[in-house]
Amino acid sequence: MHSSSIILAASFAAICQGYSTLRPIQKRQSSCPSVWTEVATDLQSSFVSDGTCTDAARQAIRLSFHDCFPGSCDGSIITANECTDRGENSQMTEICGTLGEKSTSFNVSNADLIQFAAAIGIASCDGGFTTSFYAGRTDTDTANPTGQMPGANINATALVSLFTSKGFTKTELVALSGAHTIGKQLNGSAMDTSVGKFDSGFYKSVSDGSANPINADKYMSNSSDTKTEWNSVGASQTSFQDAFVPAMEKMSLMGWDKADLTDCSDIISGFASGSLKQSSVVESGSSQGSTSSGDDATKTGSATRNGDVARGAILAFVSAVIISWI
Repeated sequence: MHSSSIILAASFAAICQGYSTLRPIQKRQSSCPSVWTEVATDLQSSFVSDGTCTDAARQAIRLSFHDCFPGSCDGSIITANECTDRGENSQMTEICGTLGEKSTSFNVSNADLIQFAAAIGIASCDGGFTTSFYAGRTDTDTANPTGQMPGANINATALVSLFTSKGFTKTELVALSGAHTIGKQLNGSAMDTSVGKFDSGFYKSVSDGSANPINADKYMSNSSDTKTEWNSVGASQTSFQDAFVPAMEKMSLMGWDKADLTDCSDIISGFASGSLKQSSVVESGSSQGSTSSGDDATKTGSATRNGDVARGAILAFVSAVIISWI
């Protein structure tokens, strides 16, 4: 074998190794696909009841964190069976199944749908904030690393260290923990005294002992590491919102560049204000899953097929060159 073919073979190996770390290339859409209005209206029926968010909405909010925090917001909690295979996700198998089915019927990626459902879930709560949503994530069937999720009994120092390793500040950690204001314990009991309200009162209730939070929240409320941030974020509904909304956006973009995604935040704003119109929901009676043009690029199957084609082209080209040098 010629030395040149050895070099080419080594280059080929490097190409293949590097290829697996690249995300599928997709074109950023100039406007938000209309399918997301349809999805929002569909979710409303199960996410809103008696003027506030339901248990399904609570699960969706929690699911967004569990998909992203281990590594990337890539849908792997559904597509790589993390929901069923990992104990920390066992209480979310129902919402995983629901969103997995909706991903197929609306022809959108699980990765996008998980973050969209969380934003709709938050907006469904009494007092819930309007958060951002960017579309264009693709799915992966490769699971995120294990052992990344904080436990309910983790102390404040360890929690700060874990979040810092993921690029989050103490204020962002405390703000995201505020989502527990509408949370429930495993036995179904409310964590907050006003479980139906997405409000800053949670922070004071945890501090004075009137709430029923997980131990991690108790530790943060009185630890020298986080007490200042806890009191600052929880000082008012405005301070809670000012800290929570950007922290939620940051979390929802883990593994992605916002510049590569399409801003669909107006859909969340429209849902929160109640301005979504029924007439815009379904253009054709049986076309629930037809979606708008271009959104197919976010589906796992499409991304995988495109990846297979590209990989096949690389293999064919490099192999042909190598053979010519033998």
